[in-house]
Amino acid sequence: MKTLCFALALVMFLALPVSAEEAGLEVTYRQVDDEWKDIPVGDLTIAESACGIATICNAVYYLTGQKTDLVELANWAHEANLFNAPGVPGCYRSVFFHAGEAYGAAYGFTATKFLYGDIYDKQLLSHLEKGGTAALHVPGHFMAVIDYDAENGLFLVIDPLPGDYGRYDRRRKGITHTGGDWLTAEQLTRGYVDVDGFALFTRVLSEQEEKTVTDTAVSASLAALPNT
Repeated sequence: MKTLCFALALVMFLALPVSAEEAGLEVTYRQVDDEWKDIPVGDLTIAESACGIATICNAVYYLTGQKTDLVELANWAHEANLFNAPGVPGCYRSVFFHAGEAYGAAYGFTATKFLYGDIYDKQLLSHLEKGGTAALHVPGHFMAVIDYDAENGLFLVIDPLPGDYGRYDRRRKGITHTGGDWLTAEQLTRGYVDVDGFALFTRVLSEQEEKTVTDTAVSASLAALPNT
């Protein structure tokens, strides 16, 4: 019985996302990083327009621990007419789902289609409680929520255009610092920080992880059989 319980615990452990603490909050993707901020994609630079792209990178990293190539992702999304398409600056809301289709197998995640709802949405809260991450949409901007403290009603949010960088975009001020900040639901329902929709990111086990889970479960089941 103990062996079987261990196998089940292993299954649950491997399915869990990488926590913010494990991944290390010093690793965050900003659209204004010197490495890529001036790179043009379509008619705009990454600094001017790639909040959705950086949000995918943050959501995936804190879900799986895997670092994605922001520039490659931006160019892919542009070629797919999902980012800085002619006459449409920034990302379409469908970019998250299609990123999951294109890159999910390589980086170990899936993403839902864009869902409309506020920060109190039950589907969003349930997903975050289970350890998932999400891309949040607020007026004219995307950002990632990478952790959730259900007991205190706090959301760990990373704004890819953070306030400690300064007001790169004169229309808005950064919502969080570079490493992310814990925000209340009330803070996420105000003005230009009013969440009106989201896409949910879920970790997917790699083939090796699935094999480990299967082999362990089979071994545990056999060990749990009574001796004859």
